[in-house]
Amino acid sequence: MDETGHRTATPRPVRRRRLLEDSPRFADSFGLLLLLLIAGYFAVAVTGDGEAGRVLSTLLFAAVTWLALRAAQVRRRVLRLAEALIPLLALVAVVLMLAGSDDLGVLAHKLLTILLVVVAPAAIVKRLVDHPVISLDTFYGAVCVYLLIAMFFATVYGLIAVVSGEQFFAQLDTAARDTPVADYLYFSFVTITTTGYGDLTAAAGVGRMAAALEAIFGQLYLITVVALVVQNLGRRSRLGRRMEEELRRGDGIEGERLRGTGEGRCPEGPAGGAPAPEESAAD
Repeated sequence: MDETGHRTATPRPVRRRRLLEDSPRFADSFGLLLLLLIAGYFAVAVTGDGEAGRVLSTLLFAAVTWLALRAAQVRRRVLRLAEALIPLLALVAVVLMLAGSDDLGVLAHKLLTILLVVVAPAAIVKRLVDHPVISLDTFYGAVCVYLLIAMFFATVYGLIAVVSGEQFFAQLDTAARDTPVADYLYFSFVTITTTGYGDLTAAAGVGRMAAALEAIFGQLYLITVVALVVQNLGRRSRLGRRMEEELRRGDGIEGERLRGTGEGRCPEGPAGGAPAPEESAAD
């Protein structure tokens, strides 16, 4: 606090500057991560499950996973391991798919997807909890986690179909392994947002319970985590404006005090602005 009892804002900018200087490149880049996630979803929908689609989605998901861990500022040892493992998995998956080894290529692609939908959300959540400042990046990070939760459940639906060997959706009669990934993503987003179009529904009991769990978890996430971030973001804006007003008011009070005591400037003369004769002579 200063002499007038008002709290100064000096420590906050200094702390922010130090955090930015100590942060690695792409730290807290959750806005860019959100754009990559959306691009990845549309790429899967447009290109389909063909060779080109699997290659493109593999590269995009590898970039998303790397950026998520980088933005979340995980420990340096974990980041180094991820930076070595993610490109390796992506390269192996692409080479195997281009060479015609579809089963091994799909396996490598699934491993990369699991790494994205399990490790990345946990790392982002940890970063958001430890985030020193509530900002738009915090909000973007919360939205990224929401999208990754939907992708996680889409992966779970695909695993249920593969393990059971039966078609997951009641409206489709194709083999389980021939179901497009876009259908799982579409069903997952419709479920987590509780839209409920009804064009695709789970056929078996396990799938139905998983869908119900996703709907409940998605709504709880929206009304707790995202709502809390938005509330704190608005509170921070109001607090910042209040602090600025108090600082300006404090500067005004300090200026009046200095003018009243005559510190820092020449006192006004009796004529209303002219310096006193003795001070003029001294000058």
